[in-house]
Amino acid sequence: MSRDVLGYYRILNVDSRADIEQIKSNYRDLAKFWHPDRNAAPESMEKFQKLSEAWNVLQDDDNRLIYDILSAVYEADNYPDLDNIRPYNDGELDIRALSLCKVRGQIWKSRCQTEIEVCAYRPALAKHFKTAAANWLLGWWSPQALGQNVKALLGNFRQPVSAAESLRVLIHNTVAYFFEDKADLAVASAVRALPYADADTAELLQEFIRAQNLRVAKPMVWSEWRLRLVQLAVPMLLGLAALASLGSVYVSEGELWQWFAGKNEINYYQEVRFQNRNRGVDDVVVGKILNIPVDRRDVSRLYHLKAETEVMYGPGDGFDILKKLPAATTVRLTGISPDQIWSRVMIDNGEMGFVHSDALAAGIGKEIPYGSKIFEK
Repeated sequence: MSRDVLGYYRILNVDSRADIEQIKSNYRDLAKFWHPDRNAAPESMEKFQKLSEAWNVLQDDDNRLIYDILSAVYEADNYPDLDNIRPYNDGELDIRALSLCKVRGQIWKSRCQTEIEVCAYRPALAKHFKTAAANWLLGWWSPQALGQNVKALLGNFRQPVSAAESLRVLIHNTVAYFFEDKADLAVASAVRALPYADADTAELLQEFIRAQNLRVAKPMVWSEWRLRLVQLAVPMLLGLAALASLGSVYVSEGELWQWFAGKNEINYYQEVRFQNRNRGVDDVVVGKILNIPVDRRDVSRLYHLKAETEVMYGPGDGFDILKKLPAATTVRLTGISPDQIWSRVMIDNGEMGFVHSDALAAGIGKEIPYGSKIFEK
């Protein structure tokens, strides 16, 4: 049975498999009963409005199917606004969602964080390598972190791709492309969602695919074993480095990071990549920076300054000051140095500068001014 996250079937007192005649009959009877002109109950107006909303969705075959599909992956509190729905990684079809756990040992305490990231296959390989390298290098340095890091390393290895999040992302893109009148991309996304769907959701996706009457190219197969092997490369490299140190010199943590940064498996960019595929080069940056793609609609990358802060031209106190910003100013995070000491941020006029990472706090501070380039509704 299909889920009914917004309660449309429930308010019409029908099963999700009910035919249109049964839905129409129940709507007419209930609308007559709850019509404010006939029912003086205080809740009659609210009931009548909900009935009308449910009827407007369920009377149309396409809208009803879209509702059923979205109900499989969303709850009522995060159900998307269909008037403003936009696809993840617009134009990229072979995307999946990674759910990777990061652990940082901090002497007597630890920090454990799980991040969801949507990306194509090659960036996913790099993401797995970077996460594994960071966990192996930085995830042991407190008593609490030991157990957390073992659990994180095993969890990342066992589930290199998040099935539940990948299903949600691919269904989201199916609906977003459908509302953009890009039926070929909608069908392609639905086909890619099928391997992650349960029987009921797969049936709904198949119904959607048949209704579009389009053929799509065979999707790329994601090799989860390659993602796992990339993670295993990290302890192997660390083991080789340890063996080499026995016969030569001590290898410091900083030297290991520099070695990783010079390899193809881990890439640090000096450019800014936007969700619409445009790119901008931040030519004032001297040090290499781990890039964070800029999506001006993404509020999760908005931070604010804890106190009045000097924004520097580069990742170091020796650079000139780009601008001095007051406390609680909202900025967008666009990159971070490999040692996580410096963060690259975008300010309201679109310029990029650097601040100490510990000067930032997550979330919006002061209200973002009109015309700011860090946020787009």
